[in-house]
This record gives sequence, structure tokens and C-alpha cells, in this order.
Amino acid sequence: MRDIQAELRRLMKGKGITFYAMAKTIGVDRGSLYKSLKDGSNLELNTMMKVLDYLGYEIQFVKSKKRGGEKR
Repeated sequence: MRDIQAELRRLMKGKGITFYAMAKTIGVDRGSLYKSLKDGSNLELNTMMKVLDYLGYEIQFVKSKKRGGEKR
């Protein structure tokens, strides 16, 4: 998750978005948002989805070529 959190912070910085402005818009406490995006913290999927949506991104699931999804 550390890479995801760093990338989200990088995107925020690149767009000039503050934690305060994002937190207010997505309905999350600023301190909680800051802690969630800190390296080594527990970023919940719900929070990540809100942040991605705010930044104009989404998650897509793509079938891996490494595994065929076979039953074990």
C-alpha cells in the first residue's frame, strides 16, 4: 500500500490539492485523511476510492496472465 499512498500524495501535490480541501469535499476528517495517506498506515478501500474519485481516477481489475483463475 505504501506505493499507492505515495502516488496519491504525488497526484494531490501535482494538482495543488490540500488535505483540508479534499477532506471537506469527500466527507472525511482532515486528520484521518492525512493519517490514511501516510506511509505505513492502514489505507481503507473506501477512503482510497473516495480519494481516487476526487482526483479523477478509478480502479480497474484486469485478469492476470500469470494465473488463469483455475480452481485449487
